[in-house]
Amino acid sequence: MLQKGKSLSTFAEIIFVANLKKIELEAGEQTPSVLLDKEKGIFKIEGFSFSDNPHIFYAPVVDWFKEYCNSPNEETQVVFNFVYVNSTSVKFINDILKLLDGLFVKGKKASVAWHMNPDDDDIEQLGLELKGLHAVPFKIEPKEPEKPEPPKKKFLG
Repeated sequence: MLQKGKSLSTFAEIIFVANLKKIELEAGEQTPSVLLDKEKGIFKIEGFSFSDNPHIFYAPVVDWFKEYCNSPNEETQVVFNFVYVNSTSVKFINDILKLLDGLFVKGKKASVAWHMNPDDDDIEQLGLELKGLHAVPFKIEPKEPEKPEPPKKKFLG
């Protein structure tokens, strides 16, 4: 039964958001890994992003964020951790950041963690440029390279 002042489309949006599915994509040769999990509060995009068709890859990701913004968690931190990003991918990253701006401007706790290798000037510069374009708090954080695990000892017996 519809409540006074509510339209059918409003209820459809509520149902869709309540059923917002987790997106989990493994990294490809030209595409980043993506983990968007509202239930666990994990929002990460990591790796290479230079697909020939970034629209095909990023459209569902941007759509997911659009729906998520209708009913966000108490706190939203999106982690970007790119190795390389081409200019066409940046357009879609910018679209995600605009949605996060909307959350922040509405008083929601939203932020961006832009991770990068300490010696990667290009990714750092991109982060600085994007930070300057958006209202959402944006932290640029060098990350330490992962240390390889020492070889396991073999016991001869």
